[in-house]
Amino acid sequence: HPFDDVYWAAKRPELERIEVPALVCASWSDQGLHTRGSIEGFMRIGSPEKWLYTHGRRKWETFYSQEARETQRRFFDFFLKRDANSWEDTPRVRLEVRRSRTSYEVRHEPAWPIPGTEHVELHLDARAAALVNTPPQVAGGADYDPNARDGRISFVWYFERETEITGSASVRLWVSTTDGDDLDVFVVLRKLDAAGREVPFFGYNGYPDDVVAKGWLRVSHRELDPALSRPGRPWHTHGTRWPVQPGEIVDIEIEILASSTLFEAGSALRLDILGHDAARYPVFRHGVTANRGRHRVHTGPDHPSMLVVPVKQRRDDRG
Repeated sequence: HPFDDVYWAAKRPELERIEVPALVCASWSDQGLHTRGSIEGFMRIGSPEKWLYTHGRRKWETFYSQEARETQRRFFDFFLKRDANSWEDTPRVRLEVRRSRTSYEVRHEPAWPIPGTEHVELHLDARAAALVNTPPQVAGGADYDPNARDGRISFVWYFERETEITGSASVRLWVSTTDGDDLDVFVVLRKLDAAGREVPFFGYNGYPDDVVAKGWLRVSHRELDPALSRPGRPWHTHGTRWPVQPGEIVDIEIEILASSTLFEAGSALRLDILGHDAARYPVFRHGVTANRGRHRVHTGPDHPSMLVVPVKQRRDDRG
């Protein structure tokens, strides 16, 4: 069932009809399995009484931690036992902002997406292998072998001041292939410290060496639903196959799943583009790809490839 047709529609619940109170747990470390479903579920359910508990650690370890169990107990005691425990005063979103795999900060927010978030465009410059503030005025391109384990291209942005990236991101790419009629494109965001070393995070099933966030798309499924798409969240119809021709340059948008990470001044954000999963997961990996030949990402005035990231504005930024 390669398309979003009757088969999948029959399995999709009408989340808007859910009216009971809900406490939803969403993990930044569960991308590729539950992260998107948890966030979409929280946003779409019809209940006015809903709370979101986010974290970026091992999911079962976190779920059964003392803090999480106490949160669940207060929620159930309030709604099932009618205990007067002031649960109704609990902020709607518990936000866990990661610095690294083991270091994080927790604060509370009134809603998701987080108020005060601005989607910032970082433009890809293939000639400099960098992310830049303004669109490059000279055309460029970078290619990679999508079937090689180390086949990838990278673009880096350096932070001059402490910056928080919280929410869903996206990347718009102009791509082509030298062979075949389709491409599988994978993108990952990584954090590098001031010395250029990668900062690892937890991934699903407790995988200890994962990235900040990730996304992927089969290029023939690039058709977007304009009514459902929003900044940082392109919505693909998965209803039609649009093949490509060798050498043809096409415009795609890839969703990068929700996360929350703090980048210190001097640290860097690296965007990697490749043709397969970036990590060797023990399970839940993509097996067979559609890739043939070499892939190329195009940049410049005629091919404005860009990364769109959700930046939480600091108080001093807002004035």
